[in-house]
Amino acid sequence: MLSNSSQTIEKEQTIRDYFNSWIKKDFSNLDSWFSQDVYYRECYGATYEGLDELKAYINSKSKEQTVLKWDIYNIEQTNTGKFVVTWYFDAVEKEEYCFDGVSLIEFTGNKIKKVVEYSTKHEIFRPFKDKL
Repeated sequence: MLSNSSQTIEKEQTIRDYFNSWIKKDFSNLDSWFSQDVYYRECYGATYEGLDELKAYINSKSKEQTVLKWDIYNIEQTNTGKFVVTWYFDAVEKEEYCFDGVSLIEFTGNKIKKVVEYSTKHEIFRPFKDKL
């Protein structure tokens, strides 16, 4: 049996591998990364229930989108075993776009069971910097 730290490292690697699969356009390991009953909510509201729906989405999206970067800033495990992943996403469809995001990821065993994403604009500004 793996120790908790080994299990955490393995789960973090699964997250990294999944993110990188979008850049490589290699989704051959989806069955080993996700549970059959996965729930995935995109940052723009689309949801996929079950691995078959997730695969259908990925198959469709990867034909129209090229991911240039999906850089992970940080992966933190909470005291309940969930992972909080902060990241930067850059892709091209008809035009190039980018944003920052957070994924809340839950595992069952060593497979991803749930992903909920949130996004925010990448560009930041300080509107009160010169007003104080």
